[in-house]
Amino acid sequence: MESHYPSEDIYKKLVNGSFEMFCTANQNGFFEYINPSFTKVLGYPQEVLVSTSFYEFIHPEDIEKTKLECQKLIDGNDTVKFENRYRHIHGHYLTFSWSGSYDRDKQLIFAVAHDVTEIKKAQNISLQIEKALYKETILAKTDSNGVIIEVNDKFCQISGYSKQELIGKTHKLVNSGHHPKSFFKSMWQTISSGNTWTGVIKNVSKSGQFYFVQSVLTPIFDADGNIVNYLAIRQDITDSIVNQAKLTKTLEILNETNSIANVGGWELDIETGDLTWTEETFKILEVEQRVDSKPILEEGIKLFTPEYIPVIENAVNRAIQYGESYSLELQALTAKGNVVWVYTNGKPNYKDGKIVSLSGTIQNIDLRKSAEIKYAKERQKSAQNAKFASLGELSASVAHEINNPLGIISGTAELVARPNFKLEKLATKMDVIHKSADRISHIVKSLRKFSRTDEVNVKNAYSISQIIEEAITLTQPKLQRELVELNYTDSSNAMVLCNEIEIEQVMINLINNAIDAVQDLADKWIKIIVQDIGSLVQLEIIDSGSGIPESIQPRIFDPFYTTKNVGEGTGLGLSIIKGILDDHQANISINNDSTHTCFIIQFPKHGG
Repeated sequence: MESHYPSEDIYKKLVNGSFEMFCTANQNGFFEYINPSFTKVLGYPQEVLVSTSFYEFIHPEDIEKTKLECQKLIDGNDTVKFENRYRHIHGHYLTFSWSGSYDRDKQLIFAVAHDVTEIKKAQNISLQIEKALYKETILAKTDSNGVIIEVNDKFCQISGYSKQELIGKTHKLVNSGHHPKSFFKSMWQTISSGNTWTGVIKNVSKSGQFYFVQSVLTPIFDADGNIVNYLAIRQDITDSIVNQAKLTKTLEILNETNSIANVGGWELDIETGDLTWTEETFKILEVEQRVDSKPILEEGIKLFTPEYIPVIENAVNRAIQYGESYSLELQALTAKGNVVWVYTNGKPNYKDGKIVSLSGTIQNIDLRKSAEIKYAKERQKSAQNAKFASLGELSASVAHEINNPLGIISGTAELVARPNFKLEKLATKMDVIHKSADRISHIVKSLRKFSRTDEVNVKNAYSISQIIEEAITLTQPKLQRELVELNYTDSSNAMVLCNEIEIEQVMINLINNAIDAVQDLADKWIKIIVQDIGSLVQLEIIDSGSGIPESIQPRIFDPFYTTKNVGEGTGLGLSIIKGILDDHQANISINNDSTHTCFIIQFPKHGG
């Protein structure tokens, strides 16, 4: 009867044509047979590989392990599976995954190896990112109901609770009571719909101490696209908030000390709209007191110049709706027609969890305006710690971005391992794996560089172009996620004297701000143009928005001034940018002649 089994010649053709590395070896450590894939992968001629002990090619740290696995086969194990490293002809090492068996009749080891070098690189990179996040940030993972299932040591340190006390609980355990229910409702609506939420949260530790964390909350999905967990990445910014609060308090005391008889108070009843003013408030606004009635909110709003009426209206409305406190410098138009600069603040007052009134102070600061500007400059520079907020958001975006090439690597590796895989496609598939690993490596290097913190602010000569390219690399995940097109044009080869990490932070903040500004537009794009202007290097950062209203331009570089929705920003970004650029003798301005939103930065060239 005719045999249906393949002939020995067919087996040889299959082995010799396979990309997998097939071999037989004797007990003395020499190959008896190797297929052509060995020479293709390692680069050595076949005669070198078979005439030299294969232990000569193995990494010194893996020799004993390899001998042990070979001995297992000889001693009676049916098969073994392990990994070791082989030296390439050019000197670097490749990682092989081995499967082997032993033929007792022929006293030969039969083995097949697969080159898993790129897969191991990708796994190592992913592990490094995970370790960095776990070590440098405050991490917590919850189930889909918000119950904590994992925390790291930094979470325990800042909260004062042990892992045993935190796991199985919700974040209500550290709820300070500072935020209204609407704050957390909005947060949960964002993440439960599959989006990432960022913002500042005030928490309380086990000992009763308040602390502030810049938070990035993001959902984790299963293979079917269902949310199975939530990941919270946080940075402690308590010192930054406290220092800013101390500076603000110092300035308030300084103002009151020099204007003892010129500070008024007020309170607004939200239900009736009635305003209660102290006597000094009437004097500052030059309003005649009425015995039979109180001023109402509409009258109070009209006591500001037309330019600032929308500003105070917005601040009051947000305080009523969202519980946001505010501090503003505005031009008041008194009842007698005089224009004076005033400082006013307001805060919500709660009863049974509901905002029932606003209260605050008003102060004439006409004589103090020039001094206040000087203090404001120092106030701006005190917010450098907000860089960690950017790092947290970038880490979440980069972690998400790395999932794509890791998925490509894993899927391609599984495809190659299938028995029916066509060998002619192998080179193409391995190239896909290599490019995906390179992509991950480039992203991680950029993130690691940006996360570096220097104890001393050292400035050296750097190419502004290279700094911008690094910033674009780190913001690319967010650009892709929001479908924003970025076009970069550079006609300058100039060097600037700078701290490269700080200038990279400036560019990242500006790009992220531009993304946020255009994300709801139909036409979403950003342009960065670099060119030489005499002894200056000029950067233009333009987005498809319609510009910044001139009425708020004097305030956009002030700390904590923001036009974003509650929970979407601290208002520190442009303040930090201004402080950094001032320290670099660089100037930032708004181009009001542009039909789109356009920031211009000018650096002095290094060496003139």
